[in-house]
Amino acid sequence: MLAVIACSDSRKEDPIREAISNYLVNEIGPNYLQGEICIPVIMIAATEENGQSPTRVWGDFWVDWYNREGDTLKTVSGGNHSGCMTIEVKDGKPFVTAFEQTVDGAGNEQSARRIFGKHYDAFHNIHSNQDVREAYRKEAIQNYCKSNGLDVRYYQDYGWPAVDIR
Repeated sequence: MLAVIACSDSRKEDPIREAISNYLVNEIGPNYLQGEICIPVIMIAATEENGQSPTRVWGDFWVDWYNREGDTLKTVSGGNHSGCMTIEVKDGKPFVTAFEQTVDGAGNEQSARRIFGKHYDAFHNIHSNQDVREAYRKEAIQNYCKSNGLDVRYYQDYGWPAVDIR
């Protein structure tokens, strides 16, 4: 099984995004049916830094597992984890120390409003727009493939047409 960690966008040098990516792959990813490749998608609604640890990051975070079949990544499993991550620096390296997630089901909106607070509208604009989510996902897959030298042209969810990532 191959589970290579990749950051979700062109700002891969950002250590905060790298910490979030590592957390999603290593802490959230194992809770899903695993495939060959785990690619997180990080959509940040707001970040609050005070120049010192900790940093708080509110966002809509996704974990997707894929198997590679030829030039296509086929979705195995995955899911959404929205909320606020607390990131601290230890020995010069940031890592996630806490993650307060929204609840599933009937309490979702209420928990999102509580967790996101003044950042709720920014979160809602990302989370509720399928086109925005798919654009972030496509970019995450493109960057993963480029970073890992994979000659992949498509990704495909079960029952849906393949999406060209080029």
